[in-house]
Amino acid sequence: MSAGPLAFGNPPLTVTQTKVGGPPPPVQTHPLPTSTTLPGQPSKARGTGDGSQKEKKQQIQERAVNAVKNAIKPYYQKKEITKDEYKEIVRKAVEKVCHSRSGEVNSSKVANLVKAYVDKYKHARKK
Repeated sequence: MSAGPLAFGNPPLTVTQTKVGGPPPPVQTHPLPTSTTLPGQPSKARGTGDGSQKEKKQQIQERAVNAVKNAIKPYYQKKEITKDEYKEIVRKAVEKVCHSRSGEVNSSKVANLVKAYVDKYKHARKK
């Protein structure tokens, strides 16, 4: 058997070598546009007003997390709910508060929501 061009001893092809022996391919200095971006148009990732909107959502979520944790803390400290129930209630309550239409975090409403979730989980555990 003769060693062909794909033998283990031969060096791999580099950018300057071609199979046919023609000139090397041209080197591109700028990235090609992807299917989602076109040249001359800004991408959505670099959009102008999106950053402040994301920051606002993040702030609302942080306030919701703090309000829910403050409301659920007494139930957890009294061992009325387990650690897994605590995590699940926080996750569900924060999601519900963040997706409310008002866009604000009302601590008394959050406390009522958390109390309802705690009662629901306590009742489900008794069955």
